[in-house]
Amino acid sequence: MRSSPAYAVSILDLPAVGAADKAGGLLVMLAAAFAAWTGFRAGVAGWIPDAVFLAGLAVVARLWGHWRDARYAPARQLEARPDGTIWLHQAGVGPVALAVGRGTRLLGPSVFLDLRVAGTERPGRVQCWITPFDVPGHVMRQWSVVLLCGGRMA
Repeated sequence: MRSSPAYAVSILDLPAVGAADKAGGLLVMLAAAFAAWTGFRAGVAGWIPDAVFLAGLAVVARLWGHWRDARYAPARQLEARPDGTIWLHQAGVGPVALAVGRGTRLLGPSVFLDLRVAGTERPGRVQCWITPFDVPGHVMRQWSVVLLCGGRMA
């Protein structure tokens, strides 16, 4: 089975902000607007719909701040090597070995990666929900196979 594409070196460019994160922010904003609109139509006290809408805006503003910071962060790449190890490459930092965490899941056509820095005293974590909107389909399938063949997918 060593001829399987899962055993070839594979590079995955991690998106700064994934499509799932953007969709989540949009859903929070829409939910806050809907809750405020429903409150106004139901005749709820004037400040409650305003507070719900402002809370939604605050969450979206915080997400936008994280997205802005991520856009200026150095690009990250994951490399799956033939020996089954996964390495993180980031500008200004040497390659770091990663261990696949228990939260890694295959969710339909997407993959949620929960990766932990392996073999260091300083714990670190890389979490990313990668969808077909973030990377080409053949790369998504290859990484699904890499994680499944390695027995690392829950």
